[in-house]
Amino acid sequence: MKKLFIFLTLFSGLFIISHCAKDDEPETNIALTEPNSVSDVYGSYGTQSIQDASITVKSRQNGIVTYKAQIDISPFPESLKIKALTSLAQLSSYYKFDTSFTLTPDNKLQFEFKLKVTSDGYADYFVEGKEWVIGNYGDGVGTKYTVVNSKGQTLTREVTEKTGQDDWPFGFYYIKTSKIEQVAPAEDPVISKVIYRINHKFGLVYVEYQLKDGTNLKLGVYANFIG
Repeated sequence: MKKLFIFLTLFSGLFIISHCAKDDEPETNIALTEPNSVSDVYGSYGTQSIQDASITVKSRQNGIVTYKAQIDISPFPESLKIKALTSLAQLSSYYKFDTSFTLTPDNKLQFEFKLKVTSDGYADYFVEGKEWVIGNYGDGVGTKYTVVNSKGQTLTREVTEKTGQDDWPFGFYYIKTSKIEQVAPAEDPVISKVIYRINHKFGLVYVEYQLKDGTNLKLGVYANFIG
């Protein structure tokens, strides 16, 4: 009888632990990544405004989301178009990410990329295809996310702000965000620093690339399909 009691106790404990572990796993089929959903993107590249841009969810599988991005660069002066395409080629070569860029006859820049998007937060694969967390919604200021590249360098992203207040402008209202900053390696040919902002409901809502030539690329992302 005693052995039976011990067995039942161990079995119950294992069941509870297993059940809790499953409950702790982040959700992957979330509203933010519904296939064919489109987020509008607005911003600026230096003094040039970006008005006609979007990212579309092409597919998702176990949290890995393939996006198709499109940016209308027809309003850009020729020098800025060349600069943008050159910078993309340099970054692709330096970080060794597998993304092909297409420029259509009507000057639409198109490309696909993958992110890991779950109920916990975001990660990308832009450093040699390695998973690198952008940010998790529940993490506090000071949390760091790292990846080691093939040169042996440790690249770091850090949560630097989380006020808990609705103080970030988002359309016609304000939302809470976590701010994550990433300082680029000295050898990066284009970027000095990257700033991200994420929100638990709307996901990645802002990205800012501070470039080495002194200009900034600022992009606001609006998942208008989220009610």
